[in-house]
Amino acid sequence: MTRPALAAQQDLLVVVLDTLVPADASERDLVGIARAQWRANRLEVGLLLGPQRVLRIDADGHEQLEATPSLAGFPITGRLRPPTVWADTAELRARQRRLAEFIDAHALKSGYLLGDLAKGGREATADDVAQLAGTGAEGLPRGLERCPTCSEWRGRCLDPAPDFFCRVMTVHCRCQNDNRCAACGQRLADRKLNANYYNLHDRQIWHVPGFSGLDHRCPAMPPVTPTNIPGSDQ
Repeated sequence: MTRPALAAQQDLLVVVLDTLVPADASERDLVGIARAQWRANRLEVGLLLGPQRVLRIDADGHEQLEATPSLAGFPITGRLRPPTVWADTAELRARQRRLAEFIDAHALKSGYLLGDLAKGGREATADDVAQLAGTGAEGLPRGLERCPTCSEWRGRCLDPAPDFFCRVMTVHCRCQNDNRCAACGQRLADRKLNANYYNLHDRQIWHVPGFSGLDHRCPAMPPVTPTNIPGSDQ
């Protein structure tokens, strides 16, 4: 029998963050946990309810029940905390040990992770070029405007980098960082994950990959690793 699990997916499913949830919890409670996780993280969430039942919540909050779990990516655990603390039962500890063994067997042995190399951009249409070509305020790409709160730039523009010629990019300021930890409520990173920001120093658009949020640690809480998962012998 497939036990329920929660997964937050980042960077085109390169990383799958697995969190085990109580096997005896009602489906209503499990769906509530998944929705609370999305409300905090604003990342894609997948709730595995059975061998052929997966509730998916995309980054915009749209929900869909599917029959096929995604097997893409490299699984890790303990890096994004859930919104709820549940009882430390023998059954849950046994599943945690099996999950740790599975992750160890499928761990990335070499290489490195990359974010979205396209920076979430798209090919500009003729209308985009007519509206966004050239420069606007203060010589910045047309379409960007200064945030009245943090004074950074945000909006939609053509990427000034030659490698991204005629590509439309969405740029976020610091105020638009809505990726928070479901446990402590603090931001997962300095900037919005899976998103872009405009750097005034080099006048380029930079992408922040989702896995940047994996460095977050809740205040006064130790990081969860296979060596300190309750009941783990590793």
